[in-house]
Amino acid sequence: MSRLNEMRMYTWNSQGLNYVDANLGLKEKQEYFKNSEGESIKDLEDAFKNYEYGLSDETKRENQEFRNFSIYRDVEGKKDFESIELKVDDENNILVAGIDINARENSESSFLISALGEGENLYLNSQVRVNVADNAKVKLVVVTNFGENSTNLQSVTTIVGEDALLDISYIEIGADYSIVNINNILAGDRARVIEDGIYFKEKDQFLDILANNDHYGNETDSDAMFNGALKDSAHKNWKGVVDLKHGCFEADGKIGDYSMMFSDNVKNKTAPILLCAEKEVAGNHAASVGRLNKEMLFYIMSRGFDKKQAESMMLEATFSKALDKIEDESLRDELKERVHQMNTRN
Repeated sequence: MSRLNEMRMYTWNSQGLNYVDANLGLKEKQEYFKNSEGESIKDLEDAFKNYEYGLSDETKRENQEFRNFSIYRDVEGKKDFESIELKVDDENNILVAGIDINARENSESSFLISALGEGENLYLNSQVRVNVADNAKVKLVVVTNFGENSTNLQSVTTIVGEDALLDISYIEIGADYSIVNINNILAGDRARVIEDGIYFKEKDQFLDILANNDHYGNETDSDAMFNGALKDSAHKNWKGVVDLKHGCFEADGKIGDYSMMFSDNVKNKTAPILLCAEKEVAGNHAASVGRLNKEMLFYIMSRGFDKKQAESMMLEATFSKALDKIEDESLRDELKERVHQMNTRN
């Protein structure tokens, strides 16, 4: 039994949010149908060696020892949009993947990483690392869309340099058992992070998300917003942390989670947390459960829709901001249709 997504500063033990007890792990390396691409990038390895990241030491060790697919991208100048697909199915049901992106100074790039799969007993251990060097711009969208009987262990870590911009979105529809760690390290002065996240859980699915925005540089800015929905007997934990480190003068961090509950049987636990070790900073953290804008709800109902229809329309409109960032039109339409089907209520 190991602890995954352990919080650096504990909250009340009774809330059950400090970590996830998990008895997971592979016994041997499996073959994967795709060949790895590229070679390890020394600059990226050097950038990450001074930081702690990932779901746990155990999952990082598993990713290193049993990895069966790797992609390395060293970006210079302006790069065309790239879609990276992590496919899992009955024949390739175990994927241990590593994706490293090194966006060099003044570069501009956009990546879509999609973990897609249908089948029995699917297992994904994915580690994504992105180094956004000084004055670079990176748009990163990570999508998870699995069927039943699936396990999703997802780690996304970024380092954002001086005057650099990261636009990051995490989108999860499906996956029975999912533990996700997103850690943005604002290392350089005036580093900026724009973060969107959406999730939709149904049946007895479980999701635990730990989203950290760590501010080291002066005048850094992070703005993170997650929106989600739960139905049937789904269970979600969300921990969002803005950590304003000593020395991050005039930094500003914002993080929030807004979740809709469509059943009395769902379990929703949300903990927005602000850690501060510096005086001249600003921070904001928020959460809302089960609430929609009453004025907008009334307006839609006044146009002939009942309350459930109006709530469904508002939810899909809220999700559209993150979904519209998916540059693959076919996948974007597929996910919108999946959300619509899950969102339809009698």
